[in-house]
Amino acid sequence: MCKEIFRLQAHALGLFFDEMVNTFDPDALIVGGGALEASEEFQKWFMDEIRVGMPNQREEQAGIPIYVIPNGDTAGARGAAIEALKLARQSGLM
Repeated sequence: MCKEIFRLQAHALGLFFDEMVNTFDPDALIVGGGALEASEEFQKWFMDEIRVGMPNQREEQAGIPIYVIPNGDTAGARGAAIEALKLARQSGLM
């Protein structure tokens, strides 16, 4: 049952990515979160399921890479902290 839940999540993410690809034409897509801190086998399976959930793309979009971002659940917070530090340094606060 757990694997089926993750499969549904992956397919929903694939549909979301399809919208993002058609709207923004990105060079890559990034997936993160604690669930992907699992084994490499699970990561590969999940990433493959995302692709299965994506409708067929135009030829130039079909090979867009999808990466797993490191740091799991803390990736967003770490990125925000890095940007805040940059801003503080640029503003002379540090």
